[in-house]
Amino acid sequence: MITVPKKIVDLLQENQTFILIVHQKPDGDAIASAVAMGKGLKALGKNVEYYIDSAFEEKLHIFDEIAFFNQLTQKHYDVMLFLDTSTFEYAFYPKNITATVKLVIDHHKSNTFFGDEHFVEVVAACGELVFAVLQALKVPMDEEIAKAIFTAISTDTGSFQFANVTSNTHEVLAEIYKYPVDFSSLSKRLHTTKTFNQMKLFGIAIKNLNLFCHERISISVISNAELNAYGGAVNVTDDVSNIGMNIDTVIISATFKEVETAVYRVSLRGKSPYPIDVSTIAIKYSGGGHLRAAGFTFYKKPEELLPELEALIEGME
Repeated sequence: MITVPKKIVDLLQENQTFILIVHQKPDGDAIASAVAMGKGLKALGKNVEYYIDSAFEEKLHIFDEIAFFNQLTQKHYDVMLFLDTSTFEYAFYPKNITATVKLVIDHHKSNTFFGDEHFVEVVAACGELVFAVLQALKVPMDEEIAKAIFTAISTDTGSFQFANVTSNTHEVLAEIYKYPVDFSSLSKRLHTTKTFNQMKLFGIAIKNLNLFCHERISISVISNAELNAYGGAVNVTDDVSNIGMNIDTVIISATFKEVETAVYRVSLRGKSPYPIDVSTIAIKYSGGGHLRAAGFTFYKKPEELLPELEALIEGME
């Protein structure tokens, strides 16, 4: 199991007021890690508030703790705790709030160590680190925390299909499964259940899929008009970014979502076991991520990224 540095445990124990921050357009790992950490700190008698980007999928609206998001009552906190956030630029944070200490708990390879204190380890999900912290703090678990840890890890591992899964991932889940949660139904909600609009966007992503570089690179572009026709980018499910990876010949996939006119949110994926680090491209464009999963905002035409993707393929050979 993961060992939490004593200075991190002491920092959390010795302070009283916390504001929890995650990245822009939060995913399952970000939302669920915040819920688990927030509830854990509250169980220790801490004052916890959240500042969370509200644009996240409906399937994640399953935690009672979400009712407390974005209800700030203070201008200064002892600790501003960044979860699942690799760069300060990518964080969703209030500009008029201060804190004595900025603490970063994150699992991204591309983390820039932007805080005052850090607990950064490259593991499958931030939820793994949160679980380790809660264990170190001797927080009593409850069903919602268990559900949150499962959600964090399950979503960031693609339901345990990705290469980031380790023995520690399963050890954490073995502990979580001791709690009376219907994990089967939760997993279906997180990975297969879609609204009609989400299903239509999934189909559009497939329809717009094209192959390049001897069918080793896939690119799918969802236009702003297509997004808006079916509820906007918030309805693009995580599995849309992985569509290209399902093609047998593809090694790298890129999904472009035109969130504003000529502004694209890009999700990059690289296939295991090929030695390709897609985060190198994301970092170049002020994004971040992992060896085989990364994202960033792109202000050029999608086809202008193709040479950089081809260069990653060539660097492998």
